[in-house]
Amino acid sequence: MSTPAGARSAARRSRGRGLVERSAPVVMLAPIIIVLAALTLYPFFANVWYSLHARDLTQPFQTGFNAPRNFEAVIEGGSLLHALSITGQFVVIALIVELVLGGLIALALWQPIRGARLFSTILILPFGLTPVALALAWRLLLNPAGGGLNAILAHLGLPTLDWTASPALALPSLILVDVWQWTPFVTLILLAGLVALPNEPFEAASVEGAGYWRSVFDIALPLLKPLILVVVLFRGIDLFRTFDTFWVITGGGPGNATETLNMLLYRLAFQNLNFGQAAALALVMLVIVILCTQPLMKRLVARKDGR
Repeated sequence: MSTPAGARSAARRSRGRGLVERSAPVVMLAPIIIVLAALTLYPFFANVWYSLHARDLTQPFQTGFNAPRNFEAVIEGGSLLHALSITGQFVVIALIVELVLGGLIALALWQPIRGARLFSTILILPFGLTPVALALAWRLLLNPAGGGLNAILAHLGLPTLDWTASPALALPSLILVDVWQWTPFVTLILLAGLVALPNEPFEAASVEGAGYWRSVFDIALPLLKPLILVVVLFRGIDLFRTFDTFWVITGGGPGNATETLNMLLYRLAFQNLNFGQAAALALVMLVIVILCTQPLMKRLVARKDGR
């Protein structure tokens, strides 16, 4: 027969074990949380500090609080709107083309055709390559003077093109490179979503006489909307931050025909040595990303909650 004192002691031990069990995950995750917070928060607040101060290495002794001037110089400099336009064109056009091509290829591979699995494996290669190495290869292919694409056009008796030397063709050429590299990624993601769809809705639609494309638009696309939103979100952010392809192939040229926000940021920081303006531009870019991704995040959360 247990005494009241023994019961109280057992209850305390039970509460102690419960506290240890509840706190164990927090204790084990605390080091990595602290490291990730330091690696994320310190650069962010350092960037905010630089954006509010005069940090021009060409004038190292002129330092101090400079809150509005860095942002005014970035916004009124004339290069921001041009770089924003180039970035917007690149993101929107490349994203639309990749979604359309990736969706069509995914639908083709969704069918029971011979060699579909082998082709799906081959699709991994383009986006598995190092971006700089891939950009160097495309730089040789797009070279107006003896590049691979112009050699093919000349062999076919067609006029050659100034792929990267013409302001009108430089940006489309870079879009072509990105589409070639990342359409397979979109294809594999959408194909995985198609394979995971239940068969019952398609069988019911087939019984009712619905054709293939009607089943795709009325059943497959609505079911794939959350996955498509995720693809748009991740590919949009990735396209927005693209730098290596532009830097290696065109360097922002000819002139400033392919100068994106990332190229402008690089020029301000490492060519003009004006870290204050570069930090201000980085914050402007962060605001742009938040404003563009917020509607997508809201739709994803709403679909998750069933609204």
